[in-house]
Amino acid sequence: MKDNINNIKEEGIHLDNRPIGVMDSGVGGLTVLKQIVKLLPNESYIFIGDQANLPYGQKSSETVRKLTKRIADYMITQDIKMFVMACNTATAAAFDYLSEILSVPVIGVIEPGCRSAVQATHNGQIGVIATNGTVKSGDYERIIKKLAPSSHVYSLGCPEFVTMVEQGLAGTPETQLVVNQRLAYFADKPIDTLVMGCTHFPVLRKEITNVLGTKMSLVDPGIAAGQDVYDYLKQHGALCDPASSDASRRFFTTGDPDEFAKLADNILGNAIAADHLDI
Repeated sequence: MKDNINNIKEEGIHLDNRPIGVMDSGVGGLTVLKQIVKLLPNESYIFIGDQANLPYGQKSSETVRKLTKRIADYMITQDIKMFVMACNTATAAAFDYLSEILSVPVIGVIEPGCRSAVQATHNGQIGVIATNGTVKSGDYERIIKKLAPSSHVYSLGCPEFVTMVEQGLAGTPETQLVVNQRLAYFADKPIDTLVMGCTHFPVLRKEITNVLGTKMSLVDPGIAAGQDVYDYLKQHGALCDPASSDASRRFFTTGDPDEFAKLADNILGNAIAADHLDI
């Protein structure tokens, strides 16, 4: 995988009011969008959650690459200025490919998560929870080891966490029980830092903390990815005009827009409306 941000530059642009495109397999990417909006509240956004095809983590890399490309292709028709892959599985499968072929800069979430983990750990023992697809890619371990060669990475696939978030089960006793059982894997591991390597997982932060304790550093890659978005646009003179009143936030799902909106309201902390998208 290349650096998190490709090297396409838009010459001569000092203000750019085009929207930022953000995608995920479902609602998890809204945790990344939330972080970006904190830094860039005046920007316009288009978010697409591909709920008709989730979970991505159980699909082949080739399938995920195709699914992600079709979303990127649609985003390009909407005249976006940046494509944010707010999905670790999609980043692992398609970041390099889309960075080569898209005409706009591409941001992923894995490399920012690795940077944050290396900065957070004190003993070099880092856990990663992710989809099976992300774990299979080996990207987290490879990039963390590149940044900190003496570190040790323990990776665990937690596909059921995605399902529970998409079903709106965060905060329930049933979900806590599943998290307890799955994270028992780390009971004998000397980790002091855990990367939530799926954008759905920050929704389960409370359940995860209940198992691993408050002293565990929990890394949300979306925070660093949001900073990457801000830094790139600022450095390339592509921030929106702060005086413009045309900012908009549009939400689409390939699934049920009412169910999407219900979950999105809880994640974002405010009510949104979503439209169905056939692509």
